[in-house]
Amino acid sequence: MTDSKVLVRASPFLDRLSSPDANLLPAFLHRFDREQTRRAYRNDISQFFGSEFVSTEMVRAVTFLHVNEHIAQLEDSGARASTIKRRVSAIRGFFDWLEALELVDRNPAHKQLIRRVRSASSRDQVVVFLTAEQAANLLAAADDGSKCATRNVALVETLLHCVLRRSEAAAMNYDHIRPLGRYWVLDLPATKGGANQYVKIPEHVVESIEAVRHFYGHQSGAIWRSLSRNNSAGRRLSAHSIYQIVKGLAERAAIPFAIGAHTLRHTGCTLAIESGASLQQVKEHARHKNVETTMVYIHQRDRLANSAADFISLPDAESRVSSRGDNESGRRSGARSRSTKQKS
Repeated sequence: MTDSKVLVRASPFLDRLSSPDANLLPAFLHRFDREQTRRAYRNDISQFFGSEFVSTEMVRAVTFLHVNEHIAQLEDSGARASTIKRRVSAIRGFFDWLEALELVDRNPAHKQLIRRVRSASSRDQVVVFLTAEQAANLLAAADDGSKCATRNVALVETLLHCVLRRSEAAAMNYDHIRPLGRYWVLDLPATKGGANQYVKIPEHVVESIEAVRHFYGHQSGAIWRSLSRNNSAGRRLSAHSIYQIVKGLAERAAIPFAIGAHTLRHTGCTLAIESGASLQQVKEHARHKNVETTMVYIHQRDRLANSAADFISLPDAESRVSSRGDNESGRRSGARSRSTKQKS
């Protein structure tokens, strides 16, 4: 029986990758079906190598010392622990792939070779979200009477109530919405958590999406489309475009901090918890892989609602002014007394 490694070595594809002028990065990115994942890996790996062209000569020159130095540079620049861990994971995955192809002998990002990344507790993670009033203001800003209003209102409602990632929203088609018993669900064919997932979609959100279909004359296909006057009109909105729409609406609504589409996912989870939803309900609706991710919302709510800061009390302003006046009067009296003694 022929050795499988011999077949791999004889592959023309592998010969092309081994050549000095071959770029290994695009071939590695073909492993991933989600554009957002490919973009993240491309950024992380190109940042490590300082180039989007990564040759066999470059990867064979890398040692664990280079990886450790890169981690140290990220730490010195103030990068968050989650960012550093993601970067290390991307580098390690890239070299795992190269090792499987026998283009490198060992993985320089092996966990036994590199320095430990300092990580913050999930309890200390800050989740930015809107209050119910701010979310209502955002919807009011979307409903501005413009040609984009019907689309933008439905988009904000969908992100908020279905707690979608922006990439999931960008991939939505009309045929992804279907009845299931007496409820409506939104099918999510390919998401971060895996394929063939679905979430419950409230009836009023379904009605808003139907309004989009009728108002813009859509019959099928993408729900969220560009309405610009240039050549992109009618095309499916990208995840980045959805981010920009939400960001612009937040500025119009005078929300006092920067937000994006993911803020509405955090907002939906937080408002659900504040309204009495259980941890398990929020975990399932948000499709969190681990309950620890959902617990972040609980930790933050409890930390702010039951803080020692609320027990630190000082005299009120009037008392402080009165106290300052008494002290000043005492200082003047003491000064006069000292002056009298000096004259005598």
